[in-house]
Amino acid sequence: ECIPTTWDIFYEKWGYMLIFWNFAGVPFSYCYSSLYLLNRSLDNNPIDHSTVYIISLFIILMAAYYVWDTANSQKNRFRMQQRGTYIKRNTFPQLPWGTLHNPTFVQTKHGNKLLTGGWWGIARKIHYTADLVMALSWGLITGFDSFIPYFYVCFFTVVLVHRVGRDHIHCKEKYGVDFEEYCRQVPYIFIPFVF
Repeated sequence: ECIPTTWDIFYEKWGYMLIFWNFAGVPFSYCYSSLYLLNRSLDNNPIDHSTVYIISLFIILMAAYYVWDTANSQKNRFRMQQRGTYIKRNTFPQLPWGTLHNPTFVQTKHGNKLLTGGWWGIARKIHYTADLVMALSWGLITGFDSFIPYFYVCFFTVVLVHRVGRDHIHCKEKYGVDFEEYCRQVPYIFIPFVF
């Protein structure tokens, strides 16, 4: 339900950037943290964290996943509600607060509605923030002896900041003053009250 409407598919289509990343990036960069932990264990030098640290990272990872999943669900279900195609599903994973009832939005002269309710009223790219927190947690579980497990979160930050810049330009051109109003109502991009 959420994948076909992502930036990668909807705006860039099945293009070079998506294909390249899925073949070159995903198989090699998503696994850095796991390979690092495996290699440390095989060298009889495993990472040893306190139980509190491990539980804290797990809670952070799950909270970030919750925000990421429900934010994407809110956006997609809002679009489906506007088109009259929304069908309530009882399949896994249907997390609480994935569907907004009577959400707020900015009505554009272009005809589209820019969602300002739910997670989208907190930050314009809150799903990217959650994605970055998940990526950071994959690095943090490995400790701080090597940069390699942190490559993915650093690379991903550059990708998402670049994508946000392109999206901002696209939306400003498409929606004009309506996008300015949207930015006034939702002033933060990634982190509420910070950025």
